Amino acid sequence: LAMMMHLERIVSILPRTSVSMMFAYGSGVIAQRNSEIKRNMIDFVVVVDKPLEWHRENLKLNSSHYSMLRYIGAERLTKLQTDYAARVYCNTMVRVGEFFIKYSVIKTSHLISDLIDWKSLYISGRLHKPVRVLIPPTSRELEEACKMNLKNACRMALLILPEKFNEEQLYTTIASLSYWGDIRMKIAENKNKVANIVQQNMRQFADMYEPILNNLYEEIPLTRSGQTFNHLLTTDNIFHLLEFLPSQVLFEIENYMQQCYTQHCDLEEIIFGLANDINYAKKLSL
Repeated sequence: LAMMMHLERIVSILPRTSVSMMFAYGSGVIAQRNSEIKRNMIDFVVVVDKPLEWHRENLKLNSSHYSMLRYIGAERLTKLQTDYAARVYCNTMVRVGEFFIKYSVIKTSHLISDLIDWKSLYISGRLHKPVRVLIPPTSRELEEACKMNLKNACRMALLILPEKFNEEQLYTTIASLSYWGDIRMKIAENKNKVANIVQQNMRQFADMYEPILNNLYEEIPLTRSGQTFNHLLTTDNIFHLLEFLPSQVLFEIENYMQQCYTQHCDLEEIIFGLANDINYAKKLSL
């Protein structure tokens, strides 16, 4: 409770215009082994229905947050946010009292798309792990997209894990998804980062994923005894998990697997072929 009040005081400087969700994430607010929260920058995500209106108001209130970009105006800032890369605009190293914060702004519809399709995983990947929600989703559509994001993370993890695994292995696999292909994890950042996150937050991961797993029990033959899970990796079960993966994942699978065929195959044929491949898990992680 004290942490939440502390975070709410920090972000009270930001506009609430059209905000549909707000959360804090990362080592500045979520405990990690061998890391002191008080020493880390605090990261926030601000989800807004109308980014142009939000930036206009924020430029009036906090123009110094934007560095030199404040001179290009709200319209160009919004275009910079919505037209490129992960469709996120970040203000970083912002001093608020004794703290430094970074806040990323994303349009609600773009976040919903990323949560469902995993186009970038920039924000959706952060929501695979525990966060501090300051403003919960204000719409049913956004709330359901957040749930779908967690369900897809479970499906992906089940495809990668062996038939028998424990709770920590499940959460570690899920927490690793957003770091795939991230060169920072190979060069600059702590290679034990994922383990440090999971081992320090097992209860929070369980609170997030137990409702999702309870729903998956009805969908696939997954059983649990204590902290140990079992699921049958039959061709049918693998196919079922594959066909419901996010569209961007399926698109990348299709592009990669087309190289293995001498003639063009449709997505269903590719998924069926992958489900019958004993090395399917290795190919998924490429």
